[in-house]
Amino acid sequence: MDYKILIVDDHGLVRAGLRPILDDALGGKCALIEAETLSQTLDLMSTEADLDLVLLDLTLPDASGLAALEKVRAQFPHIPVAVLSGQADTNLIQAAYRQNISGFIIKNAKAEVLVSAVRLILSGGVYIPPELLTAAMNTPERKRTRAERHSGGDSSQLTPRQQEVLYLITKGCSNQEISDSVGATIGTVKSHVVGILRALGVHSRTQAINLVHENPDILGQYRPVSNN
Repeated sequence: MDYKILIVDDHGLVRAGLRPILDDALGGKCALIEAETLSQTLDLMSTEADLDLVLLDLTLPDASGLAALEKVRAQFPHIPVAVLSGQADTNLIQAAYRQNISGFIIKNAKAEVLVSAVRLILSGGVYIPPELLTAAMNTPERKRTRAERHSGGDSSQLTPRQQEVLYLITKGCSNQEISDSVGATIGTVKSHVVGILRALGVHSRTQAINLVHENPDILGQYRPVSNN
């Protein structure tokens, strides 16, 4: 399947840097279109009716902040939009999600994070950045819940195979890549993912990854070795 993605950023170097990452991640099966202003973006979205995703920077020459996002969502509510931003402010992220976006990607994120987010969105999902999850999970109530949940030892919650699958998830692997790595069918991998999310008490891969960052022992034998 070929995808059509519109990259909106007023910096040519950013657009040029995203091209090879997206092209490689999607196996060359994508058409990448570029715009550097809100005006160009709206024109292209009018003529390119079959867009699968718009990657939108919030700082453009003719619109700044949420103004560009609001206009795009108002005129093209059916086209998935993911925000690209250099700001990790949780208030901004929350405000952006109120515009019904499909993802908020911080520009200093690693390439594999961008790839995982784009793949998730193209498959119909919604990407939630760790910054937003961390803010939501660090309330006193959530901290107490996590402490109670993991007081008995994290690794005992998952089978060794589930720990391996979870480790691969933290590396940004897709279900197909996990299937190839562990030698299991896609259906089996999906079942493992469902079981992992249920065991950890989370609702998405991103939440599971965030939980692993806080509690590496969940990975059991796949836990990263400390250099300290």
